[in-house]
Amino acid sequence: MSKVKKLGKYKGIEVTVPKTTASDTEVDKEIQQLLAQRPLLIDKDGVVENGDVTVIDFEGLKDGVAFAGGTAKDYSLEIGSHSFIEGFEEKMIGMKVGETRDLDLTFPTNYQASELAGQDVIFKVTVHKIQTKQEATLNDEFVQSLKIQDVNHVDEFKTYMKAYVQSKHDDNYRTNVENVLFQALLNDCEVEVEDKDIEAAMQEQLDQISYDLSRQGMTLDAYLSMAGASLDALKEQLRPSAKQQAQFEAIIDAIIIVEGIATSDQEIDEQFDMMAKQNNITVEQVEAQVSRDGFKRDFNRVKSSQLVIQSAIIHN
Repeated sequence: MSKVKKLGKYKGIEVTVPKTTASDTEVDKEIQQLLAQRPLLIDKDGVVENGDVTVIDFEGLKDGVAFAGGTAKDYSLEIGSHSFIEGFEEKMIGMKVGETRDLDLTFPTNYQASELAGQDVIFKVTVHKIQTKQEATLNDEFVQSLKIQDVNHVDEFKTYMKAYVQSKHDDNYRTNVENVLFQALLNDCEVEVEDKDIEAAMQEQLDQISYDLSRQGMTLDAYLSMAGASLDALKEQLRPSAKQQAQFEAIIDAIIIVEGIATSDQEIDEQFDMMAKQNNITVEQVEAQVSRDGFKRDFNRVKSSQLVIQSAIIHN
């Protein structure tokens, strides 16, 4: 188990972290990016061209049999976005509304679904709509299309966007405060950290990376394959931050002991009840997924971290 040989100053840490405010230039940039992200789509006659947005049905067939995940209806696809496998969008160029075309394609050899990797397939595609993109204009109509509560006019939208940009500055400020404070705490302590604690911290980081990738529909193995990297190389890349995480957790745990920080069963019950309501599941289901002892440890660590933050002296 990692050991704190010297617990430095953790109350009243004094640091300087400058605050920043949203500028008109930043707000204008955010608005222009939003306009670019929400172009007007104008129906067009003629044939599919690069840059057009199409609405299509498609069905993927391997050896004449539809394969899982290869079928969709009324799917919006921008030609040239490279959203689909190589050749799919290119072979749609020249199609007309109402036309059905068979696209002879080959999945890449490193495709994440191993049963399709390197395989020849046919996608049967039908075009229902062809549209061109036209840059949106900042006017009341555009603002109202965003459906922001109590924001219906351009002036109101600009005020809203300034507050939004400022909120990002404020979030960054809070993150910077924590980073600077915790680095100061680390610098003032001496920790003898064990390899098993570094490995545990590294696994936590790998689990978080896997979770983030899964929300994008990708596995860690598929990501590493696409990036041309190995799991061992990723672990080496994570090792310095994992070591720092293990050191920090040892310090926070030492503060818990010194300060007598504790979490009651009632607090855990309240937190589990809140988690159940937020996820629309029962408390019993939460308890089946979350260890009470592990949750109590983590909740104590949150309290310990907050003690450091709330007692700090912050200069701007």
